[in-house]
Amino acid sequence: MSNQTYLLRTMSDTVETDIRRVHVISNEILARYKKDTLSFDQLRRIADGPFDLFLIPLIFEKDYQRNPNIIFNEAKRQEIRDHALEIARKHGYDTDPPDLIPGIEESLRAAQQAGLVNILMTTGGRRFKHEAMERRGIGRYFEEIIDRDETYFTKEQGIYHLFRQYQLKSLRVILVSGTSSYIKAGNNLDRCTVGGNRLEVTTVALSTDYSYNNEETLLAAQPKLLIRSLDELTPTLKEHGLIP
Repeated sequence: MSNQTYLLRTMSDTVETDIRRVHVISNEILARYKKDTLSFDQLRRIADGPFDLFLIPLIFEKDYQRNPNIIFNEAKRQEIRDHALEIARKHGYDTDPPDLIPGIEESLRAAQQAGLVNILMTTGGRRFKHEAMERRGIGRYFEEIIDRDETYFTKEQGIYHLFRQYQLKSLRVILVSGTSSYIKAGNNLDRCTVGGNRLEVTTVALSTDYSYNNEETLLAAQPKLLIRSLDELTPTLKEHGLIP
């Protein structure tokens, strides 16, 4: 086993609290296509990182029923992203980042003190995320940001990028997220072996009022562990022998 463990955090529900912005933007996009809007609870059952991946099945419903791979249709993805960017600018979301999640800096510091390496994973662009982290004084806690270049099609792609980049015989990743698709991606890659190198992934679901998905949806993704605040993270990892 590697003597280094990487703590992989997702941007929008373990660092920033933007799910309510997602609700606003999603419903304004749906209204433009004359589709039913979503209650907050409905959104939290289907929300994912990129707007396009979870809105395409709603907006292009008949096309999606014929071919579920339409979520990867670049023209349709760009169409929805253009709407999302326009709406975000209207509300000032592109220049006014959402609030930090309570306790994030303390959690990042505690992870470092426990010997973990903090990695940030986002489906957003690297430039904006770096600037946002630096302005808030927490960028120094992250060794690396895995962004849209590596996560464009699937979350697995981003985790696999980390695995191949370090080229260790055994790499252990603890993935913390409040989004079920990230949890599923981590579970899919657990025990992956390529070229004699082995990847171990422990998934930790963070269930809070600002997580992308509600607790029922997170549990359905079958995380290895469940926590309800960042204060629980380090003690829970110690309890399960994942850190000394």
